[in-house]
Amino acid sequence: MLGGLLGGLYLLSVYGALGRTWTQQPNVHSPQQPNVHSPQQPNEHSPEQHRRQAAVRAAMKHAWRGYRTHAFGLDELQPLTQSGNIRWGNWSISLLDALDSLKLMELHTEYAEAKAHVRNIDFTRSPHGVAISVFEMTIRALGGLLGAYELDHDPLLLQKAEEVGRTLARAFDTPTGLPYSQLDVNNPKSSGAGMASLAEAGTIQLEFKQLAQISGKREFWDMAERVSDVLEAGNRTHAGLYPMYISVLTGQYAKWTEYTVGAMADSFYEYMLKQYIMHGDIKYRARYIASVDAVTSMLVGRTKSNLAFVGRTANNGRLVREMEHLACFYPGLLALGAQVLDRPQDLTLAEELAHTCFVAYNMTATGLGPEHVYFIEDSGLGISANNPRYILRPETIESLFVLYRVTGDQKYQDWGWQIFESIERYARVEHGYAALVNVLQTNMTSNLEDSMESFFLAETLKYLYLLFSPSTVLPLDEYVFTTEAHPFRIIK
Repeated sequence: MLGGLLGGLYLLSVYGALGRTWTQQPNVHSPQQPNVHSPQQPNEHSPEQHRRQAAVRAAMKHAWRGYRTHAFGLDELQPLTQSGNIRWGNWSISLLDALDSLKLMELHTEYAEAKAHVRNIDFTRSPHGVAISVFEMTIRALGGLLGAYELDHDPLLLQKAEEVGRTLARAFDTPTGLPYSQLDVNNPKSSGAGMASLAEAGTIQLEFKQLAQISGKREFWDMAERVSDVLEAGNRTHAGLYPMYISVLTGQYAKWTEYTVGAMADSFYEYMLKQYIMHGDIKYRARYIASVDAVTSMLVGRTKSNLAFVGRTANNGRLVREMEHLACFYPGLLALGAQVLDRPQDLTLAEELAHTCFVAYNMTATGLGPEHVYFIEDSGLGISANNPRYILRPETIESLFVLYRVTGDQKYQDWGWQIFESIERYARVEHGYAALVNVLQTNMTSNLEDSMESFFLAETLKYLYLLFSPSTVLPLDEYVFTTEAHPFRIIK
């Protein structure tokens, strides 16, 4: 299947003792490499920030201890029942997602044990009758292995990443080249549903292109690029905005869909800018700028108290004044784009939206942010929680990290620390961390869910750790973070 995909860019990498040497560069670079630069903060690793960083490291150690003790090798820890689950296909997803966090935080014993287990994972099988999510396995399994390889360069990690890539590639064997959203890895003749979300189809490019660059296997690049071409060619009404669902059989978007940068769409927009930064391909720069202009004009709203938010459009085109926690990644994306593309107006909006995301935390009794907030025209602050769950999500912290690196404003560190303290106070349990049923209640009796998602290890704690680290640790002018916070080195 891979050999028959549309022609792409042949990349061959050679890894030696000193790192990566390119024998052939992709012919997609703009005249100037994207400019990503973090301002130097003279006091950025003061004793106070060092103390905060150490506290996050201790939290990672506590979370990992719970997983290792009660769920090692399984997909997720269930901290309240001291058990684990295999909801992602029994691929040890929490372990894979956490690898580069363990390496980054210098938890050497934990990392060595986790990496040793990677050798035993069979990525060609899953429990009978369990279909895996191609999107989630791309960002968590493939991305996790590649992120760890960036920091370690152990050939085992690349070998297992190729194994994941070859398994997932079967989902792309469709009339359009768009991937099925689900894959039964035990049945080579199975096929998934005919529709995929924008995020499911449009959030595989960084991972598969990185696999192509590191392994020298051109087919992975071609496969990812073809998906981008089909997504761009589909029928659309609004320049810069893309419907939420597309047919993998015809390559046409669903007519009944909404527009959003939240669930089902978010990381598609993220990967426009990040593909430009990673590879210098100017078509992604143009697409990203068009998307920001469209989002700003059609999806951004304000309350009477002047809180900016990113909503979504209903089928009738009306702006729905609801913002998902997932959409709180967008301020960080805007800030990164403002830095790279010299768009100061985007940085202004990024700071306004990040303030709103922090307000959504600060207004609750627990200091933790709800899944969804609704913006009311004429009611006080103008914001209320209409889905009060908190599942240890990272997006607000991600944006605070990027904004701190871009602006140097210490308030973003202080906001992040306040959120971390709330996590410690309300989500920490004896055997890890647990999601909250209702962030508006401080009585924890029956207010905890038996769940610790893998992204808590991969993203939430990693971004907190980096927020309190010097800007020389995984600097933004050298690394791009995937949507699951796995660091990929920028090719220059």
